[in-house]
Amino acid sequence: MISKKAVIAILILLPAFLSGCVTQNYENDDTPVVQNQANTDDMAATRISLGLGYLKMGNMPQAKQNLEKAKNFAPNMVQVYTAFAHYYETVGEHKLTISSYEKALSIKSDDADTLNNYGVYLCRQDRIEEAEKQFLKAIAVPSYLLVAKSYENLSSCFLQNDDFIKAEMYLQKAILHSPSSSSILFQMIRLQYAMGDYKQAKSFNQRFEKVTRRFTAQFLALSYKVHYKLGERSTAKNYGTMLVKMFPQSWEAQQYLLNELASIEADNLAKRYAALKAANMLNKSKKRIVKLSPKKNKKSGTQTPQQVVAEKEVNRVHLSALTPNRVKELKTAENPVVIQEEPKSATPEQSKKLPSFHVVEKGDTLYSISMKYNIKIETLRLWNNISEKLYIKDIIFLEDPKLVNQ
Repeated sequence: MISKKAVIAILILLPAFLSGCVTQNYENDDTPVVQNQANTDDMAATRISLGLGYLKMGNMPQAKQNLEKAKNFAPNMVQVYTAFAHYYETVGEHKLTISSYEKALSIKSDDADTLNNYGVYLCRQDRIEEAEKQFLKAIAVPSYLLVAKSYENLSSCFLQNDDFIKAEMYLQKAILHSPSSSSILFQMIRLQYAMGDYKQAKSFNQRFEKVTRRFTAQFLALSYKVHYKLGERSTAKNYGTMLVKMFPQSWEAQQYLLNELASIEADNLAKRYAALKAANMLNKSKKRIVKLSPKKNKKSGTQTPQQVVAEKEVNRVHLSALTPNRVKELKTAENPVVIQEEPKSATPEQSKKLPSFHVVEKGDTLYSISMKYNIKIETLRLWNNISEKLYIKDIIFLEDPKLVNQ
C-alpha cells in the first residue's frame, strides 16, 4: 500500500514531468496523445552526434541513417542540415552539400555558425567571392561571438588565392577583434615574413610572446628566420637552440641541424608573393613598351614565374625527412618558383626509399581516397596524423612512413 508521503511526493513531481508537453487528440477520437516537444529536439541532437561519430569512423551507412532519424525527429532544426552538409562534403556530393547549407539557411537565415561553415566550404571549392559573402553575413550577426575566427578564415581564403592584400586586411581585422589570439598573431607573423616586412614580423613576434609562452616548433622556426633576415644572428641562434631543446624530434629541429632552416613553409609563401610581384611588374613593363614602341616586334623570350608548377617545388624539399606531422607544412606548397640552380647529387639521407603517397586534388575526400586505395579511413588518419580537414596538395601517405626505411 502506498504511503501518504509517497502520494504527496508524486503529486509534487508530476507537474515537472508534464512541463513542455502538448496534448493532441487522434482524428475522430477523444483519446489524448501526449508528446514532449523538447524531447524530440534532444533525440534529434543525440542522433546528430551519433551520425557525426559514425562519419568520423568512416561508417557512412550508419552515419546517414542516424542523420535521417534526426531529420524525422526535428525536420526544422538547423543543425540537422548542417550535419548533412558535413556528411555530403565528406562523401564528395558537392551539390547536395550546397543544398543542405541552403536548406539550413532557409530555416534561419542569420544563423552565424552555419554562414561561417558555409563560407569555409565555399572557400575549399575555390569559390572565393561567394565564400566572402557568407563570412561577412556571419560577422554582421550582432550576437555572433566568433567574429575574429571568421575574419581569420577570410584571410586564409584569400591567401590560398594569392590575394595578399585582402588576406592582410582581414587578418588585421581579426587581430582587432581578438588581440590576444596566439593563432591569429602567428598567421600575421607568417604573412609579414612572406611579404618581406621583417620589422613588422618581429613586432608581431614580440606580441605573440606577450600573450603566450606555449611555443611550437613552427613558431620557433619562424622566429629564427625573422631575426636571421634582420641580421640579428645571435637572437636567431637563441631561437634555434630553443627549437632543438624543446622539440628535438620535430621536422623543424632536424632541418635546423641539417641546413639551418634553409627553407620552411613560410618561405614557400614568400616565393608565391615574390612570383606574384614579379609577374605584376612584368605586366606593367610590357604595357609601357607597347605604348612607347607599338611597331616593335613583340617577341619575347621572357617566361613568367607561373610557368614553373608547384610539383617542382615539392621535389626540392627533403621528402625523405617527411613525417606525418610534416603533412601540414606542404599545404601551401603550390607556390610557383623559378628554379635556377643546377641539380645536386642526392645525399644518402635523400636517397632513402619514400613511402607511397597520394596528392590531394580538388574534390578528394578521405572517404574517396580510402575507397580508391582500399585502405581504412582509421588507418589513413593514423599514418598521416589527420584531424579534420583535407586541403588541395596535401600529401597522404598510403603506407606507414615509420616502417618504410626500417
